[in-house]
Amino acid sequence: MTTARRKITTRDLLHFQMVDDPQVAPDGREVAWVRTWIDGEENRYRAEICLTEIASGATRRLETGTGSATHPRWSPDGTQIAYISGGAPTAGGPASGPAPAVTATGSPQLAVITVAGGEPNILSDLKGGARAPVWSPDGQRIAFMTMVDSERGLERQGVSDDDPNDLYTRYNRDVVVTSRLRWKSDSAGFLGNRYQHIVVVNLTDAAGPQLITSGPHDFTPPIWSPDGRWLATTGNLDPGGETRRKSYIYLIDAEAPPPAMPRILFSLEEMRSSDLSWSPDGTTIAVCGHNDPVIGHYGTPNLWLVDVADGTGRCVTEQIDRAIGDYSRNYDMRRYGGDDEPRWLPDGSGLLLLINDAGTVRLNRFNIADGTLTPLTNSDSVASAFTQDKAARTTVMLMGDSLNPGDLYALEDGGTLRRITDVNGPLLAEIELSPAVRFSCESDGLTIEGWVNPPVGAEPGKRYPVILYTGGGPGGMRASVFVHEWQVYTAQGYAVINCNTRGNHGYGQPFSAATRGRWGDQDYDDNMAFLRAACEAFDFIDPERLAVAGGSYGGYSAAWIIARHPEFKAAVVDRALVNRTSQVGTSDMGFLLDQVEFDKKMPWENIDTLIERSPVMYAGNIKTPTLVVHSALDHRCAVEQGEQFYMALKRLGVPTELVRFPDESHELSRAGKPWHRIFRLDRYVDWFKRWL
Repeated sequence: MTTARRKITTRDLLHFQMVDDPQVAPDGREVAWVRTWIDGEENRYRAEICLTEIASGATRRLETGTGSATHPRWSPDGTQIAYISGGAPTAGGPASGPAPAVTATGSPQLAVITVAGGEPNILSDLKGGARAPVWSPDGQRIAFMTMVDSERGLERQGVSDDDPNDLYTRYNRDVVVTSRLRWKSDSAGFLGNRYQHIVVVNLTDAAGPQLITSGPHDFTPPIWSPDGRWLATTGNLDPGGETRRKSYIYLIDAEAPPPAMPRILFSLEEMRSSDLSWSPDGTTIAVCGHNDPVIGHYGTPNLWLVDVADGTGRCVTEQIDRAIGDYSRNYDMRRYGGDDEPRWLPDGSGLLLLINDAGTVRLNRFNIADGTLTPLTNSDSVASAFTQDKAARTTVMLMGDSLNPGDLYALEDGGTLRRITDVNGPLLAEIELSPAVRFSCESDGLTIEGWVNPPVGAEPGKRYPVILYTGGGPGGMRASVFVHEWQVYTAQGYAVINCNTRGNHGYGQPFSAATRGRWGDQDYDDNMAFLRAACEAFDFIDPERLAVAGGSYGGYSAAWIIARHPEFKAAVVDRALVNRTSQVGTSDMGFLLDQVEFDKKMPWENIDTLIERSPVMYAGNIKTPTLVVHSALDHRCAVEQGEQFYMALKRLGVPTELVRFPDESHELSRAGKPWHRIFRLDRYVDWFKRWL
């Protein structure tokens, strides 16, 4: 006899586990990875480093002695692991992003532990914390990142020159004073005059961490040259460089006395800084990006090979016309993924690349000589990270799909995948899920692809309400990923649909750049075409009971749609941008968007367009009952955006409610406090139930 599976609930969020950051040992026998779970009693995430034997799948914990250990990195000889202790990063905050905010237990710090066990050795004690550790090839040094006030330099935790009896200082520590443009970050909070800098610690002496970069500039996590002489990093040290999207690759002499004098090697107008990869012979650096000064994040990140000797670079994947690295979106069951940058083959003949294509992210082998790609995986899934041993004989991938949040898989000879973890197996065995059905339609002569999640337990001949879930960005790619939120809605008797409208990656450069400066045009057409086609194609969808919801740019799209379609019975506008005139100066990246969307025009030079492209300006047309959700510490789309929209609807007499979270960021739905995430989902469910 078999036991009937139950329907998923909002509180099942507390029981899921997440896999991140696989790192294969140099000898290829084990893989280190991060297991994250939720502590409901303390309303927090906990993380530990696990070691799994690749051949057998046997797993053991690495006893780091903390409730949060992330970013494991093997020493070159495989006897030690460096990691970050005490600070779990937020979703969407990979190693290349800003440092996590300081927690109640202090900033995350660098630690090293022997693989055989024993007490960890804490190597840093910095106010700016530590992140993104990387070993030197000889195993004697570790480079990592920290946040530094450029005038104060490295500062130790608990050490201060302030007079404890000085009341003026004591009661003004919370004041932010800054002279920089990028003074806040959605992932790190208020930065003030702090910048991201590179630190190196030598394990063979007692000098402690040494700051090797300086000045009012941000650097990105470096990579070591194969001989250990150089560190390559990216940034823009030009006067006013933080106002520009352009990035340079810099070389830093790791043997010179600090502070180093970075030397420019190469530049691109748009660069994925986390993608630097040094060739085995040390002659070439691979990087992903493009050199079009106009299209910004809409551009396809191609693979460039840069000659270290003369700084010349050439694009070698322009003919492929697909983004490299993991650009998948819509996930809510991932913390920070892992390494998705190009990885050289040992003989230097090519690289392994993650390629975004039509809602999938797959591993491919790229041959430099003839520019060809050879797919190594072909499933309808997303590979968000991959790792190899030193000899490139063992490959492990972090993969997930619409029915599994993510597990580790070993890539076997012949291209078969063997699962080596199953962290959510027992939980998923209890739950009846809604398999995502791939679906496509025509819109303006183009094929638009997406997914339809049917209601769980749908009865033949019965029709159910449908939720059009619009995508964030613009940019990224909707993909075959597990979304707990959508599974909750299908368990409540709703169909959920989403698609890759124009403006997303995975379908070529013209497709992704189609919405530049034209938000709400072609992407709106694609969303509506997809909804109409799904209503016609699936007999379980009730075309008279339509809802629309979305977050970030998806919230923008939802607001744009209900201002034009009063037939929608319910809407949720979540962490949205609704007023482009005020967003420019309140978002942590508003000025960067303007450079791309409107050809670097200042807001006051472009006010008519900003008003025209602001959904709040069309609030008078809205009749749809609308739930507005926003977070007070959202620095991407400031909370005033949601408050404006709520007040407009309220004054117009449109049924509306505001759900305002006091201490969450833009990442609430993916990385917020667990009980806040559940509360948010409960409000969605209640709203749909009330109006559908």
